[in-house]
Amino acid sequence: MRKIFSYILVISMLLFIWACKHNKVLKSTDLTFKYEMANKYFEDEEYYKAMPLLEELIPIYRGTEKAERLFYIYAFSEYYLKDYILAAHRFNTFVNNFPFSKFTEECQFMSAICHYKMSPKFSLDQTDTYTAIDQLGVFSRQFPESQFVDSSYVMMDELRKKLEEKSFRVSKQYYRIGRYKAAVTSLENTLIDYPDTKYREEALFIMVKSYFEWAENSIDSKKEDRYSNTKKAYFKFAAAYPESDFSKEAKKVLEETEEELTKLLAKKA
Repeated sequence: MRKIFSYILVISMLLFIWACKHNKVLKSTDLTFKYEMANKYFEDEEYYKAMPLLEELIPIYRGTEKAERLFYIYAFSEYYLKDYILAAHRFNTFVNNFPFSKFTEECQFMSAICHYKMSPKFSLDQTDTYTAIDQLGVFSRQFPESQFVDSSYVMMDELRKKLEEKSFRVSKQYYRIGRYKAAVTSLENTLIDYPDTKYREEALFIMVKSYFEWAENSIDSKKEDRYSNTKKAYFKFAAAYPESDFSKEAKKVLEETEEELTKLLAKKA
């Protein structure tokens, strides 16, 4: 018990000394000293300590040679503290304020990285995903020889796959909840936007079922046209995937569709 108490006492004293030392830096009127300490804190990865100094120094040194370094480590401090919203803003500010800096390329890339980091799982809002793709695309076009270009392409591919999955899952959900017209439209858009999607086979199959259910739930005057679209959807699916695991079920939908069309034609006769 005594050892634990002694340990806690030592830690408390060290924290007190640390706080006093840092407080002395904050209260100093020596701007050069504060500039040096802000850089030291950053290099030592003590970003929380660096932040209040940077916030004080940036307005003072704006327009001077030291401003570029301050803006640079300010943006990276936000990034390393995982405040990606503010970090993205800081990186953009750096690019706008120092367009000819040797760090401009890196900061433009890091702004896109922030949005990449904020890109959520596919089921959530994908605003940051779209922003990251746009920014990575702009970056790769503006700096085609950059060391970061290959990473940009890899990340864009990853983000597009996330959008592809979201698009397909939304389409599938429309079918599940009985919104068959929306399912058809959504599936068509998925296949247009992502023609090489790994979900293509299942998407074409669900489109067959969606057209059929849409026809089933339509008024009589609309049924024939929608059953005909079901057949077209089936033949498109069957031609593309003749050995599909969905073939048996799709064939059954086709048979039911032909039966319904026969009934409709009989009524007309």
